Amino acid sequence: MSAPLEVNTLDGTVWTRRAVTRDGLALYAPEGVCNCPEFVMATLPELAERGIGGSADVLLAPVGPGPVVRPIALPEAQVDALAASGNRAVNDMVHEDLCACDAWPEKCLSSGGFFQGYWDWGYLETAIPAVLGLWESMRGGELERLRARVAELESPTLTVYRASHDSIVMGHYTTAAEARKHCETEMRREYDESTKVSLWWREDEDTVDQPEDGEQELFVHATPRGMERGRTWRSGYVVTPLEVASAYDPDGDE
Repeated sequence: MSAPLEVNTLDGTVWTRRAVTRDGLALYAPEGVCNCPEFVMATLPELAERGIGGSADVLLAPVGPGPVVRPIALPEAQVDALAASGNRAVNDMVHEDLCACDAWPEKCLSSGGFFQGYWDWGYLETAIPAVLGLWESMRGGELERLRARVAELESPTLTVYRASHDSIVMGHYTTAAEARKHCETEMRREYDESTKVSLWWREDEDTVDQPEDGEQELFVHATPRGMERGRTWRSGYVVTPLEVASAYDPDGDE
């Protein structure tokens, strides 16, 4: 509907839309007056004679452009479902303000002839993808991260990384980087601050999260203070990638 929900006249009175005439004219009553007969309500032209200072659905001054965001691409069925939910909320809110009868939303007992869908906003299907795009940008890409996480969980297998020392398991991590960090921290704790310690991993040219041969072992070179040469040895700290299935495969044991 084109009629605003709320109108402010120049005398300071706030008028809220309460009903609609048979001819489609919106009827307004002063805010705070709960029960107002329709024959004493005012139409929008009558309020205009008093002088309208503003309304809830009209901007009194132009505003600057908002942030430019890319609308989120959603399936049509999802957009329709979101728009339907938004329109239901709008219809419930407006009906609560105008009538609030107990028969809603199946029907309306007022003389306005209202029904669920009477105040639907036809532009919600266009607005929703843009609004969600702005919401996503405000959350720093969290939605995309959640989508990636869902895709990861839905994959047949998940790779975790086991940190261990001399076959003793210290922990499991979702990235090799965190498993390595655990091993390196434990290794450095074995020396005091006076000892120069250098650490590296076997096949150090591989990327941290995608070791080519699977298991990686930490090597250490330690030089105590006052010594020109230290020594190098295998530390016993190992990172091993393990595949964890997300579901049981009855044919996997065959």
